[in-house]
Amino acid sequence: MKKAIGLITILALVLLINGCAKEGSSESLGIRGEIKEVYLSEDGTTISGILVEGELQEDTMYDYASVTIDENTSVYRGEEEAAAEELEEGLQVEIVFEGPVAESYPVQGVAKSINILEE
Repeated sequence: MKKAIGLITILALVLLINGCAKEGSSESLGIRGEIKEVYLSEDGTTISGILVEGELQEDTMYDYASVTIDENTSVYRGEEEAAAEELEEGLQVEIVFEGPVAESYPVQGVAKSINILEE
């Protein structure tokens, strides 16, 4: 009996550890859509955020988002690194969020990465 309980406990721990490892390793795509508006910093020299509108799809979580861009946000055009200054209204982008996302409408969050999609 003690062996069975010990075996079940070990099996449960292995499954728990394996499940937690997989959960933290994937990055979920927050939104894919068109940039509708670009927000500038107070001094007008840098882009501080964008408003993105898209359609809710199987691989996205939101259809409308106000996205903050900070010094930790990575911007890409395909596989190449790009500058936040390349973001402009009308571009199609994919956003991965960093940290919590405020569940308002539109949702509000900080971008971990922004990928400019080629048309």
